[in-house]
Amino acid sequence: MKKRTINVMTITMSAMFIALGVVLNYIRIPLSNVTEITLTGLPIAASAYMFGPWIGFATGALIDVIGFVIAPKGVYFPGFTISTGLIGMIYGLLLYCNRWNKRGDSASLLRNGNKGLAVRIVLAHFLKTVFISLMLNCFWLSMFYGMEYKVVFIASLPKELINFPIEAFLIFTVINLIKRLRPAESVQHYDE
Repeated sequence: MKKRTINVMTITMSAMFIALGVVLNYIRIPLSNVTEITLTGLPIAASAYMFGPWIGFATGALIDVIGFVIAPKGVYFPGFTISTGLIGMIYGLLLYCNRWNKRGDSASLLRNGNKGLAVRIVLAHFLKTVFISLMLNCFWLSMFYGMEYKVVFIASLPKELINFPIEAFLIFTVINLIKRLRPAESVQHYDE
């Protein structure tokens, strides 16, 4: 088993995704007192696609922490850092380009190509929406605001229903752009 190291390109690209995520974190569309739509998932998904689940986790967590340090809104809550990191991990586990480009992959829908990519994006985004956005984040919000979980869940549900197809389409578009600019075979990666 070859030990992999983080190279300069990985660090540079990850830093660019983190900076983009922090900037996109300022673009918020509030839907209620506790729910809003943001586009920070795009650089997290792109980083996870290029470098895998661990770099995806680090990118997501750092976007949350740096975004809070630069422009704090209220009190820092580490639960949201965990959630944002887990989003990167989910995307990395299902989208990581070098994992799906290997020969001998038994599931034909999960191979290269736009159809397989679309299926993986929808699956990853579905898992992110259900387990992170609707379950874990609603739990954090109910703890943070002292509200009942059911109330926060019901308030978050319309946002997630609106956001799901939009964000899945945007992630698909961004990843296809990355594939055109830099073929997956040449992407240097940290883990598998």
